[in-house]
Amino acid sequence: MTTRPELFDMDRRVLLGLIPLGLFVFFTAIVLTTDFSTTTIAGFPNGGLSIVEDMGYSFIGAPGLAELPTENFLVALVLIAIMLDAALDGALMLAKRDDGGEN
Repeated sequence: MTTRPELFDMDRRVLLGLIPLGLFVFFTAIVLTTDFSTTTIAGFPNGGLSIVEDMGYSFIGAPGLAELPTENFLVALVLIAIMLDAALDGALMLAKRDDGGEN
């Protein structure tokens, strides 16, 4: 019987545990080296109230009330919703097919 090749002497679970640790270190380095001294917020011209409020106006079909162009946000939001729905459908399909080793 052949066995899988061993690249390291470590257990596979240890190597898989190092991946999230590496991502944590990477994101921590990004946060610690980012300059947060700028206090101006870009993206709200003319004293715009809220992106969320303007997206709501676009959802109900009243883009004339919105102060910001939010159609790009809506496209991204709908695409994310479709992908999450597809992932949920796939998870449900796999859950129905898995019998848990029972007859």
